[in-house]
Amino acid sequence: MDRLKWLAFAIVFLLPLSGFGQAKVGTAGMQFLKVGISARAVGMGEAFTAVANDASAMYYNPGGLIQLTKPQATFTLIDYPADLKFIYIGGVMPSPRTNGVIGVHLTSLFSDDMIETTPEMPYGTGRTFTASDLAAGLVYCQRLTDKFSVGISAKYLNERLADASAAGWSADVGTFYSTGWKRINIGMVIQHFGADMNFKNSPFPLPINFKFGASIVAVERASWMLLLAGEFVHPNDNVEIYNLGAEFEYMRMFSVRFGKRINGLVRDSWLDYQEDTQKNPFLEYPLLERDYDGNLSLVLDGISFGAGFRIPEAGVNIDYAWAGLGTLGGVHRFTIGYMLSGLFH
Repeated sequence: MDRLKWLAFAIVFLLPLSGFGQAKVGTAGMQFLKVGISARAVGMGEAFTAVANDASAMYYNPGGLIQLTKPQATFTLIDYPADLKFIYIGGVMPSPRTNGVIGVHLTSLFSDDMIETTPEMPYGTGRTFTASDLAAGLVYCQRLTDKFSVGISAKYLNERLADASAAGWSADVGTFYSTGWKRINIGMVIQHFGADMNFKNSPFPLPINFKFGASIVAVERASWMLLLAGEFVHPNDNVEIYNLGAEFEYMRMFSVRFGKRINGLVRDSWLDYQEDTQKNPFLEYPLLERDYDGNLSLVLDGISFGAGFRIPEAGVNIDYAWAGLGTLGGVHRFTIGYMLSGLFH
């Protein structure tokens, strides 16, 4: 039976593989919508579509929110290079009367004040400006059967640079299916679907993602559990990606996580690209990278790991993740979650 369990998981995960496409880097805007909003999920390589069992499901798969039985709130802070800050705030509340879950969330990426310069005044005009992106949305998830649920997230979008701005909307639609067999779950979601936005008479599409994933509780004992997850991601502005992740939980209090994002065994270098225009240097998450001498080496781009600590009595979760960004180094993420059950009776 264990062999059948693993075979079923592999089939579900590999089902959507239909060949790799071409990169279209730079063809979509509002890239902040791609930023992972949960330290727990990022620690697992963002292979979270078929896990989606906390408040961050509002982003990763709104269909998974049906797993929540109590109100939850979540807050994430990311400190990016170049003095960029990213915050995510969200809250969800189950609705037993409708057998659903509702939620609200706010996402913002913003810069510190930057000095305005012009060709005539390269050292500054004495004025400053900022840049920011904003998404605010409502989420609803509905249980359709005892194993299947559907969720939708509708978002208002705004992008601002100095005194210019653009506004638009997008929607996420996700489904979650609990097979009821061997703790295998299946999830599917379309993210950031919406009309083109227009910034200063320059229209651009949104970064639409299609994700299909599966998760399995591979091993469960009285004091510890091992969760494995994988998913296939098809973006409209890059090549296909595989996300792989694992979470080891001990005593339902401590967790360690590891993840890897993959879209190529070998990333073509710019040198290769100049010699052969059929090659693609834009693969973001390789396993191996070839240097100018032709040698292969493992890279940290796309690798992530993290840890979590839960205080059940207080209803508090604290999660941390580090994700490698290649030549930019790594980025630290912190997420705090709070179970609001104490406020509702």
